[in-house]
Amino acid sequence: MAAAIISGEGWKRIRGIGRGASGAAVSLAVDDGSGELFVVKSAGQGAPVAAQQQLRREWSVMAGLSSQHVLKCFGFFGATTGEHQLFLEFAPGGSLADVVARNGGCLDESAVRAYAADVLRGLDYLHGKLIVHGDVKGSNVVVGADGHAKLADFGCARSLMPGDSKQPVLGGTPAFMAPEVARGEEQGPAVDVWALGCTVIEMATGHAPWSDMDNVLAALRKIGYTDAVPEVPHWLSPEAKDFLHLCLQRRSGDRPTAAQLLQHPFVSTSRGFNKQVVKPTWVSPTSALDAELWESESTDDEEDDMTNNSPTSRIRAMACSGQTLPDWDSDYGWIEVHSNVPNKTAAAAAYVESSQSPIKRVMAMACPPSSVPDWDSDQGWIQVLSS
Repeated sequence: MAAAIISGEGWKRIRGIGRGASGAAVSLAVDDGSGELFVVKSAGQGAPVAAQQQLRREWSVMAGLSSQHVLKCFGFFGATTGEHQLFLEFAPGGSLADVVARNGGCLDESAVRAYAADVLRGLDYLHGKLIVHGDVKGSNVVVGADGHAKLADFGCARSLMPGDSKQPVLGGTPAFMAPEVARGEEQGPAVDVWALGCTVIEMATGHAPWSDMDNVLAALRKIGYTDAVPEVPHWLSPEAKDFLHLCLQRRSGDRPTAAQLLQHPFVSTSRGFNKQVVKPTWVSPTSALDAELWESESTDDEEDDMTNNSPTSRIRAMACSGQTLPDWDSDYGWIEVHSNVPNKTAAAAAYVESSQSPIKRVMAMACPPSSVPDWDSDQGWIQVLSS
């Protein structure tokens, strides 16, 4: 599959799924032969130069990596004056931030332990290769088809190989930055250990550390030049609190390595939890509505134009935004929909008399589950306002 992808033959984009911080477009794509899904990060001629540079940087780091706890990179295509493309494994579970959101805003400790163990194994692998990730956080860790967490987004990664630049780089996400990063000092593997501790807090609470601070510069000053450390949730177990205490040592030399932390009871005794295995393949939708829902959230203007007349788009169009509420007293723009009341005049009067607000009148139009109308009948239609 990798050869066909890099050659540009035998695959197609399905939909846009986002945009990187540097401006690179991120799209979901499918291999025509196998039906396997993958991700394309691309930066064309119109994209910022930084986007193309970051794709080349990511490829230079990921090209030599092979671990079940690191997102797989299939290859890179970069023309001198054309589009740059980075081809990546598709993680059907989404990011850890997505997992947290789907589970009510926080994870129970068994899930936090399991994912933390996966991230630690990925960091241990990277650090053994003399690579620092540089931006570990929930949105940069994805869940693969096997249910395990994988490190992703290597845009801030750097090599510690002899001969490589040791110039300090202020990169990453402020809320997850170690004190030495906030001060702009030389950064080693210990910065990833600090960020892992912050990610554990994010999984447990649904919020990044320092989320109570609105001023980024003030947050960086607090992280870099005071004795403050992120607040540890009081409901965590003693093992979890001890693990975080070790990760969040302000002096980088006082933090254990990823290999040492793998021996900590918080992760070494993790038995995991039920992780659903999902095969990342494209399944043809059974209807136009099904396809539109599957391919929602697209940022492609051309795709938006094509789907404006889909059932989902028309349903969404009927929802009034907070800026354009309808004129409920107007006689214009009413269509007929079916009700359970045979006399539409009496029904309309009843709605007006019993409902004083537009919200109540809309709620009253819903049919009770136990009483489904006869849609083929010519009786019992009332008028409600359309968009």
